[in-house]
Amino acid sequence: MSKKRCYKQYCGLAKAMDVIGERWTILILRDLLLGPWRYSDLLERLPGVTTNLLASRLKEMEDNGLIKKTQFASLGSPHVYELTDLGRELEPAMLALSQFGFNYMHDGPQSGEQVDPGRALLNLKTRYRNKQKGLMTLCFNNEYAQHRQEYYQIDFSPDGVDIRFGKNASATTCAELSMSTYADLAFRDISAKALEKQGKLLVAGDRKIWNTFLDSFGFNT
Repeated sequence: MSKKRCYKQYCGLAKAMDVIGERWTILILRDLLLGPWRYSDLLERLPGVTTNLLASRLKEMEDNGLIKKTQFASLGSPHVYELTDLGRELEPAMLALSQFGFNYMHDGPQSGEQVDPGRALLNLKTRYRNKQKGLMTLCFNNEYAQHRQEYYQIDFSPDGVDIRFGKNASATTCAELSMSTYADLAFRDISAKALEKQGKLLVAGDRKIWNTFLDSFGFNT
């Protein structure tokens, strides 16, 4: 455990804050819930963090056993960062904090705030029900990021929900939508059928998988 900062309290919460209480640490952990990232990816995803500070945080997190470096040549980098089993134990706490944060998000994104589809999709982990199984691709036309297309895979089963950035050749069903349309579906209870009729949602592939996805996460069909 890093000795850089310590609350000097024999308490589980205090010990946890000794490890994850530094600025940016928990946000790095959050993004790593979406799969492994290169250093350059994390730097881009965390506007405001400096290169030296990010390097320092990653080193501390490695030393504390929360993350590890993995060879991942297919991403064009000698290594990526990913969560360890110990780091993944923080997932329920991060999801609970995210749920709490919704109390302060009613007015929509403020000017200059970064909006990321993957972070919004982490909410699916708290919505999962019925223990059905499926694999879905969601393609986002992110109007908050110069309309850049971003793909995410939603793999759900009785074992849990895995959300990963990128494409998966095994997925046979894809839904294309914008971030605002996802907000309509996930947070404003507008039906998928209505959004399709309006041309805001395009679904291709196996409709049975799409309907299972909607049902498994409590969306209005």
